Amino acid sequence: MMENIKTQIFSLLKKKAMKNGVWLYLLQIFNTIVPLLTLPYITRIMTTDKYGSFSIALNIYGYLQVLVEYGFGLSATRKMVQYENDIKQADKLFSKVFFSRIFLSSLGVAISILYAFIFKYEIDQCICLLIMALCSYGYCLQLNWFFQGIQDMKYISITSILGRTVSVICIFVFVKSSEDLFIYAICTAILPIFSGIIGFLIANKKYGLSFAKVRFCEIWNELKDGFLVFTASLSSKVFGAIGITFLGILGSKSEVGIYSAVQKIPNLMMLAWAPIAQVLYPISSKKMGDSFIEGKKFVLKTRRYILALFIIGTAFISIFSNLIVKIAFGEEYAQHSYWIIPLLGWLIFSINNNFLGHQILLGGGFDKEYSKCFQIGIIITVVMNFVFIYFLGGDGACVAPLLSELCLTLLEIRQIHKIEKKRCSLEIMDNLS
Repeated sequence: MMENIKTQIFSLLKKKAMKNGVWLYLLQIFNTIVPLLTLPYITRIMTTDKYGSFSIALNIYGYLQVLVEYGFGLSATRKMVQYENDIKQADKLFSKVFFSRIFLSSLGVAISILYAFIFKYEIDQCICLLIMALCSYGYCLQLNWFFQGIQDMKYISITSILGRTVSVICIFVFVKSSEDLFIYAICTAILPIFSGIIGFLIANKKYGLSFAKVRFCEIWNELKDGFLVFTASLSSKVFGAIGITFLGILGSKSEVGIYSAVQKIPNLMMLAWAPIAQVLYPISSKKMGDSFIEGKKFVLKTRRYILALFIIGTAFISIFSNLIVKIAFGEEYAQHSYWIIPLLGWLIFSINNNFLGHQILLGGGFDKEYSKCFQIGIIITVVMNFVFIYFLGGDGACVAPLLSELCLTLLEIRQIHKIEKKRCSLEIMDNLS
């Protein structure tokens, strides 16, 4: 019996999908641990003003990352699956993606300069922003889509872990005080450059990937193919980053620094939720496909237990919020430790909305209904963040995400009730006929 179980386990571990999953989870764990090492160090050696300047630049850099990544993570990956054994087509696809990203990076740098000019940022803020914008060129060589397409995802983890390790070492070696703001920006932004170069060298040596001649119209078509995915990615980015964007425009750099640090705690908890959501989605989809009513019951029952665990965790952090923020970031940040409470509320509603939106609506094949909720939710998020930050500053930046998620919850519940009502009407009609 034991021998049979061992054989099954070893057989499972040998499967490509299992290996890829293990490597990606390793990367997720690494990405969770690293901020726990660097952030307490940085928040203690830098003033809240300086960390605020960095956070504003990092926030804009996040938008640039979405712009340069574009929709290639899905559109190019889908094509690469077909070209797995055709190196000439793979070379051409790589070249089209590379030159598309060169164009997008240049556009991003121009937008960053214009953004700094419009909002009349101070010189240190402008330099920090420019450094990080120029480093976005590193994403041009990123080959996550290639390794995902050929289903050899260990190289995604290897290149990312090596790049982040170099970045962390540079931070501890070269960043010693608030005067090293620009060095910190460089150390943070070199990650895509380093990992991109390593990834390309691996792909070139192992798979023979290289540059090929491409025409402008082919690059343009590649951009068109990824546009819809890009708009979805940008919308998701707006949900998570618009608060810092408006706070950077309407508030002080010190408020941005404190808010960015405090926000990291619920964001780290969200990383713990992400793998659960990924594992749960195919199960929910299957059950929703078999029966909407029974599938919904399964999702809501699962939600009850998982939300309970996260509510216990968030309650603990809320009670000891002042002590936790003081230990994690320092005395100066602990003065606004109460900001974490509405942000933890946002976390709970965000997880709840995943159950309602992803697991029930998307899992049941109601993409249009989910998209409608999401689009309205984005508008509500932008408006609420602007209004609350304009009148309340950092306090408003913490409350707005919670209220936005609450509105999204109500929208998704309304859509689910509509679907249930429609299903009941159809069943009655079927019985009558």
